[in-house]
Amino acid sequence: MEEREITIVKGGRQTPFSRGILAQTLAQAGAGPELAHQIASEVRAELAAEQRFTVEEEEVLARVREKLVKKDAIAVGRLDKWRILRESSEPVVVLIGGATGVGTSTLAADVARRLNIQSVVGTDSIREVLRHAISPDLLPILHKSSYEIKRQDVRVPVEEEEAVLFGFREQAARVSVGVEAIVERGLKEGTNLVVEGVHLVPEIIPRRFLDHPNVCTLVVHLQNENVHRSRFYIRAMGTAMRRPAEEYISHFQQIRQIHDYIVESAGRAGVDAVENLSIENTSDEVVEIVANRVSGIAERAERKASPLLMGANTPRRGVPLTRTKRG
Repeated sequence: MEEREITIVKGGRQTPFSRGILAQTLAQAGAGPELAHQIASEVRAELAAEQRFTVEEEEVLARVREKLVKKDAIAVGRLDKWRILRESSEPVVVLIGGATGVGTSTLAADVARRLNIQSVVGTDSIREVLRHAISPDLLPILHKSSYEIKRQDVRVPVEEEEAVLFGFREQAARVSVGVEAIVERGLKEGTNLVVEGVHLVPEIIPRRFLDHPNVCTLVVHLQNENVHRSRFYIRAMGTAMRRPAEEYISHFQQIRQIHDYIVESAGRAGVDAVENLSIENTSDEVVEIVANRVSGIAERAERKASPLLMGANTPRRGVPLTRTKRG
């Protein structure tokens, strides 16, 4: 026998009940996939048994919370904060910094998916634009990978062992000009975006962004050097890397210098540092950090009229941006 359609109502708008969309909503809020599908099926079955074929979205979510609190109380808090983020009319900007190989790009994509943010920008892409505008003769450090900078590229007296960090800071400062422009425009136009990359050094990011309630800044790290090193081989197997893993490994000491500097910079700037041992757990932690950061302004803001359960793929404002490969 064919199931009768159940209609979800919110703010005068209607949409068919979908177990898939409800389960995806729960999963994006941090519930496990199996639990999310179980709760979605149970809610749908209860409504059908009660012959409730037209129901307010708030009632559906109340039933979800009642079941979720018994099985994953932590996920309930995440769901509430995630709903605020999803429904808020306030722009949200997430800045994720971290050294090459720690997983900022993978994490940024997952966080953007969880928060339904369509714009993800890599600082490598910003650097690539600057490379086309500024010649290597004028600014050689811009045309090198962050970990490949040598003393002769810096053009000021500096010891060889200090050249990598000195050059990296110079490169990050140049790229930060482009980051500032993108973030400023996002805040001005109400565009939600995630920016990720090695150049997002907390002490180089303008203080007005670190203090801005709509901007959440954090860095990702890997404390264990062996785990960090292994990530390059894993990435080489799973993706079509422009460079072989051995090239990164040959510069691993320089990459770790930059890694440690970024983490230390986060500590001095009062920015959260998250260890990325598991993308699922790290993404949960980052979404919670973002929710805690912006929930205050989101709660005071006027909420959108679109239903939360209309579809997790309905994008928040923003236009997808093309990203270059990391290097």
